[in-house]
Order: sequence, then C-alpha cells, then structure tokens
Amino acid sequence: MTNDDFVFSTLIAEHPDPATASRALQLAEAAVLRRAADAIEALPQDYECDPGRGDAVERLRRTAAGIEEKCSPAGATATPREAARERRLEQLLDTMRTHGGKWTTSTVQTVRRTAGDPAQRGTARRDLAELHRRGHLHQYGAGDGRYYTLKRRTDGA
Repeated sequence: MTNDDFVFSTLIAEHPDPATASRALQLAEAAVLRRAADAIEALPQDYECDPGRGDAVERLRRTAAGIEEKCSPAGATATPREAARERRLEQLLDTMRTHGGKWTTSTVQTVRRTAGDPAQRGTARRDLAELHRRGHLHQYGAGDGRYYTLKRRTDGA
C-alpha cells in the first residue's frame, strides 16, 4: 500500500460521504503544498544557481490557497467581491513572505502595478491593516510613517 493509498483509505474511513472525503483530501493536498513551500523557503539560497526559488514558494502557496478557498464553506458562499479580496490578501501575504523587509502602502502599490493589478492607495492601506488585524504583520509608526513587517513563527504568529 502506498502512502497515498493509506491517506485515501484513512480519509474514506473517517469521512464515508464521498463529498466530505473529497474535500478532506483536497485540504490535505493544500497542507502538503504549504509544507513544501515552507521547506523550500527554509533552505539556504544560492542566488546565482537558484534565482527563482521565491517564485516557486509563491506559486505553491497560491495553489494551496486556491484549493483551500474552493473547499472552505466561506469560499463556497462568499460573494465574488469577498473572494477577490481574500485572493488579493493571500497574494500580498505570499509576496511579503517571498521578499521580506518593510512594507508600506506605497510598496504594496508598486508591487501591484508591476504585476499589472489595480493599485489603489486605500485598498493597499486596508489590506495591510487587515493582515495586521489577522495577526500576520507587526505594525510600526503612525499616520504617513506607518510600515509593516512579517511576524515570524518565533513571534507567536
């Protein structure tokens, strides 16, 4: 019996309803993708030999987020606007994890413009504030001098 067969048979035993088992399997797949992204990110990087590592990590996390969004009850009942906001927040968080450093509203706007996405100042400001509210970011300063950094696992995030 392969590891995949074991996981599938365990999911079937725990979730006899095929729809529930399928959802559980998809969520397990998303968790594997996130662990793979974390493992790649934890490796020391040789920029000359591996310049695309951040892209791979971001793609794995984005794929996992898409799977989780499709499987989540909130994702299934979310309005298109709410779903777009969650995708935008996940993309921003993945980009911040890839690049690190200090993030301001202006930085978010620049990244979004570079990607060909809309880059409204108010949206960028609200997105940073929301990621801070959800516990992903540290906030420093006030008003126009405000910036954010990622919380690390050692920070209790």
